[in-house]
Amino acid sequence: MNAQPHPWPMNTAEGRWYGFGRYLAMFPPAFLHDAVGALTERGDCVLDPFCGRGNAPFAAAAMGRPAAGIDVNPVGWLFAETKLRPAGDAGAVLSRLEEVGKARRPADRLGANRFERMAWAPAVRAFLRAARRELDWRESEIDRTLMGFVALHVHDKIGGGLSNSMSPTIAYSPRYAVRWWTGQGLTEPPNIDPVAMLASKIVRRYAHGTPRLAAGRAVLGDAREQLDGMDGLGASLLITSPPYRGMTDYWNDHWIRLWLLGHSFGKAWRRAAKHDNMNEYRELLTEVFRKSARCLRRDAAVLVRSDWRRRTVGLCVEAVRSAWPRRRILVRTTTAPHKGVSVHHGRGGRKAMEIDLLIAGQRGRRWTKQAGFVPLDRSSLAAHS
Repeated sequence: MNAQPHPWPMNTAEGRWYGFGRYLAMFPPAFLHDAVGALTERGDCVLDPFCGRGNAPFAAAAMGRPAAGIDVNPVGWLFAETKLRPAGDAGAVLSRLEEVGKARRPADRLGANRFERMAWAPAVRAFLRAARRELDWRESEIDRTLMGFVALHVHDKIGGGLSNSMSPTIAYSPRYAVRWWTGQGLTEPPNIDPVAMLASKIVRRYAHGTPRLAAGRAVLGDAREQLDGMDGLGASLLITSPPYRGMTDYWNDHWIRLWLLGHSFGKAWRRAAKHDNMNEYRELLTEVFRKSARCLRRDAAVLVRSDWRRRTVGLCVEAVRSAWPRRRILVRTTTAPHKGVSVHHGRGGRKAMEIDLLIAGQRGRRWTKQAGFVPLDRSSLAAHS
């Protein structure tokens, strides 16, 4: 499908904050805008139990729909909660940035290993350790907002963030990074003033203020547990993209940002979140969708994006049918918005195909046809997967 214009231009607060965070498997903004607008009315509640960096809850809240998101990954939650509820005063965030800069200690400048010495200049290493120690990102709105900026820019291409050359999204393993930097002749990290760089990023993000949003929140935790306390939500739309089975390791791909949030240094394979096991993946989807159903109105719409592989799509269909056995499911094929998403999912330069499953409510029937949805049956599923 052709790319559609962004519904929130960058000269608006909504446009500046929508893209806050680095994460994989995200809905394109135009699709979110169209789907939420067609399937709900202003004031309706929207739920995303696998919200990642919170694009769907943010889009809903920006359109006047109260929204709730859940994610088990602290990095996804940090980005989602920051943009749903950013500190309202940029000055307070900048003041806290200065305080963290002054909290650096001489020992913070030391590189504990070769990766640290090649990844960040001494002043940056000291700042990251101070931020890790000083910021109460779980409880303080100002600290969470500042930590969101630090986490966003902790690694990036040279000139884009605080680090030596790295992917802005996927965290390299220490051994691979050292080998790659050595081969590229990038043995010295860029000499950056982290306070000055982050201050410029904060000022730019706040250039048009903070977005005017309906009530929105992101919850940190396993959706299978957190949904138990949301039975009275009465949401009119469930819109979500479950974790892609066997493709992305949602823990280790974010290990640097997780280290910044207090977790151990380096990749932790025992905590891998790649969802390789078919039975466990089936149980995850089935339980989350069944519990989500209790949080929805009886006539609510359901929109689920899955990756294109037949077995994965089959598990998603099975889980959706288990939660809503008497409702008709529609299906359509779409593609990743750009090749970079495909690269991270192991498809080289090809754009990744994805599948959207839809249970339409009372609204949006005209949009459903315009968007290319057809009734789900054996032939349509085979054609779309």
